[in-house]
Amino acid sequence: MIKSSRDSGQAREDHSSHNSARDLFALEGRVAVITGGAGLLARSFAKALLEFGATVVLADVNEAVCADRAIGLSNETGKTVTGLRCDVAEMNSWIALADQVRKRFERIDILVNNAAVTNSSRSRRYSASFEDYPVEDWKAILDVNLTGVFLGCQVVGSQMLAQGKGSIINIGSLYGMVSPSHRIYEGTGVCQPAAYSVSKAGVLALTRYLGSLWAERGVRVNAVSPGGVFNEHKEPFLSRYGQLSPMKRMARPSEMCGALVYLASDASSYCTAQNYPVDGGWTAW
Repeated sequence: MIKSSRDSGQAREDHSSHNSARDLFALEGRVAVITGGAGLLARSFAKALLEFGATVVLADVNEAVCADRAIGLSNETGKTVTGLRCDVAEMNSWIALADQVRKRFERIDILVNNAAVTNSSRSRRYSASFEDYPVEDWKAILDVNLTGVFLGCQVVGSQMLAQGKGSIINIGSLYGMVSPSHRIYEGTGVCQPAAYSVSKAGVLALTRYLGSLWAERGVRVNAVSPGGVFNEHKEPFLSRYGQLSPMKRMARPSEMCGALVYLASDASSYCTAQNYPVDGGWTAW
């Protein structure tokens, strides 16, 4: 197929903005907001984005822990990390967060929707059986895991649309793609309620919807779906999980960072509405 002169000129213009493939991953001058700033993955996410030059803001409903983590990262990396409060399930909290970031840094270029109710931050009856699962817990999980992503995309995405550029990275899950293997949880103290799987499947659907909706307007929306990430898990859960994983182990938090940096940067400039599983091959079986 012969390209039009207009298409060829656009291609030349895009490629000429980067001197090398390495430059595609540069994040200097970009401002990143990571929700769930007090959680398991946020520290690794922040360090990775900082290393590639981004300015990082951590946000969490637990403001004290989030602020302490920001200070610790600043001391460790020698770069300023800001910790702010945000209840992702509340629209006004998102608006306040976006206003604070804009006042300090003038823009938001990267949003990582990472906040979630998980085994580490359970609702009151998170581990109840499906037959007896309280609707209050169902709603609490969906409010954070799904509505929180919706609100973040709405508030911050609107700013990105006004800028004409931005990257939103929603953190999905292996269990947004496939069902949990229920047998591995019995007697382990670890559980995956239906609300978690449903919320993460919703995150992936929202990612596809917005990624295609905003594709022509410069705002890309993608997802990273981790497999099980090690967080001081014990036997017999570790062995049971390993038997179902081609890599025979759980992930390290840092192993999510390659996909994150790729999606945050211009290296993924032609990628939107996609889900990137980082699951050790789990979904291949």
